[in-house]
Amino acid sequence: MLATVLAYVGDALWVIALAIMFGASRRAALRIPADARPPLMGARLSRGLFLWALPGAAFLFSLWLLLQARTQTGSDMALIVFGARTLVASLLAQLHLRWLGQGMKALEAEGALKP
Repeated sequence: MLATVLAYVGDALWVIALAIMFGASRRAALRIPADARPPLMGARLSRGLFLWALPGAAFLFSLWLLLQARTQTGSDMALIVFGARTLVASLLAQLHLRWLGQGMKALEAEGALKP
């Protein structure tokens, strides 16, 4: 019973984290021109890669974690997987927002953003 509840709560937290990531990318996509190459960690990336790579990878990783949460039957392992899921979801969302903000600031300094 506890494992099932933790799995569902973990799913909800992942949905929130992914919604934040995809929503932020969607909002940024409206301001970044199609031909812009935003900087990220010293490299110039394509617009699509800059906006959608991390949220897409996070989604795929969340599916793997979902499978792990569903296969754990013991309360101890279910709690450990739940903790890992919540930590990773929040960290990936924060990382994406940070990278997106830094890239947007750099593009704004270059005058490459749409108003």
